Amino acid sequence: MKIRQRLTFLAATTLIILGGLGLSGCSKSTKADNKTQTITVGTSGAPKPFTYVNSHQKLVGYDIDTVRAIAKEIPGLKVNFQKTEIPSILAGLDSGRFQVGANNFASNPQRREKYYYSKPTFKDQYVIVVKKNNHTIKSFDDIAGKTTISAPGVNFTTAVETFNKKAKVKSKITYSNEDPAKTLQDVQDGKYDYVLIDKPLYQNYQKTYHLSGIKAVNLTQLDSKQISASTPYSYLLVEKTPEGKKLLKKINAAITKIQANGTAKKISETYFYGDYTPKEGD
Repeated sequence: MKIRQRLTFLAATTLIILGGLGLSGCSKSTKADNKTQTITVGTSGAPKPFTYVNSHQKLVGYDIDTVRAIAKEIPGLKVNFQKTEIPSILAGLDSGRFQVGANNFASNPQRREKYYYSKPTFKDQYVIVVKKNNHTIKSFDDIAGKTTISAPGVNFTTAVETFNKKAKVKSKITYSNEDPAKTLQDVQDGKYDYVLIDKPLYQNYQKTYHLSGIKAVNLTQLDSKQISASTPYSYLLVEKTPEGKKLLKKINAAITKIQANGTAKKISETYFYGDYTPKEGD
């Protein structure tokens, strides 16, 4: 009887110890899980090379690689990308479906009321692309009365829209989500008078497609100020919620790190053959 009682006592003690270890393990696991945050980033997959799907069906580009680099600097942050149209990115931020939007987004007052803006991730420059024999567009003011094609919501579209708000004669915009390389071809074919586009983006396409029937008109400093009172930058958009505010703080700290340690410069040189990262004092 004594032996049986002792065995029963040992068995019960062992179960208590194992149970305690099990609870301890669950507690650590729960704490670890609480440190992991998964966010969904909306992007349209255009314009290339800011965001696009490569030949291996992988989503890549300046904005995409920048988000991935940011995530590496934030412990426990995991990122899922979802490809959709630009209006759906904004709607997704409104509804909480997306926590971040990455699509060469410019700044405007209306959007700043609805979303948090990250620190700038890209320092922009614009050029006006026209046919090689076009001598009527020599400055930004010359787009008055002229036709163009551009994607809604991106930097250069916002610039033309800003011009139209003040101009007596507006520039007619055809809104389209077609690839910017196709819009350049449209200008070369005479379908539109001009395209306002990022200078690094234009240079990238010329290296790829060698479009000999068009030229780029560089903008003066005065022209650039007409487009934007401040330096034209690109940003990430973050949902305007309490959680988004916390995420924004982490994102901005990570942006500072990747711009300081050379990661952002490397990404820029990969896609634009030059360093277009914002610098302190710009």
